[in-house]
Amino acid sequence: MRFVLARTLNPVLEPVTLAEAKLHLRSYTSDIAEDDLINGLLVAAREWVEDYTGRALVEQRWSLSLDRRIGNAPGIRMVPPPVPANGYGWYTGEWTESVAGWLLRKSPVIAITEFVSIAEDGTETAIDPATYRLCDADSKWPMIAPVPSGVWSGDVFRITYRAGYAAGIGSPDPTPDVALVPQRYKQAIMLHAEAHYDRDERMMVPLLTAAENLIKPERCELSLA
Repeated sequence: MRFVLARTLNPVLEPVTLAEAKLHLRSYTSDIAEDDLINGLLVAAREWVEDYTGRALVEQRWSLSLDRRIGNAPGIRMVPPPVPANGYGWYTGEWTESVAGWLLRKSPVIAITEFVSIAEDGTETAIDPATYRLCDADSKWPMIAPVPSGVWSGDVFRITYRAGYAAGIGSPDPTPDVALVPQRYKQAIMLHAEAHYDRDERMMVPLLTAAENLIKPERCELSLA
């Protein structure tokens, strides 16, 4: 199974504010260039945290494309003879493919926004929501899985979804509440930003190591399969 995972919409704000970062860095200037530098470091640090852990901190959109059937679609596979004494070798036999589901590879998942199959000519067909479910959305390993009677026809699929601790939900103000982002991620972001802000060779490695150690327990170890 091959897959392509891509972020299609960035978060509208950062989990660590400029004011919080300047306090951490003991930067008391009001220089615009200085603020721009710190803001850039915060974005880079947040992206590092998300890449390292597999987590999404503030709501963003992701697209996962896969090229393998799933669910109860019929197929062909190589199977051994039912009675080895009656013959040797392998033969092709009919079977119904049934797997647990696909890992979405970014967490926590807020909601599935689209699930389609894609034909060879590029035609897209929406998958019936009644045939699948979102499992373990808040865990390290959220999954989209078929229901027992679900059939997903096609060989290429695309799933788009919203992910993040701080979701843009609410009316009239849908601004994500960054207070929902666990503190360990925020602290790791500030330590990472500090390492590149000071550029002190004696402190850079200890700061980056401290940042990594803070979020290491939250890392999602996922293979490429």
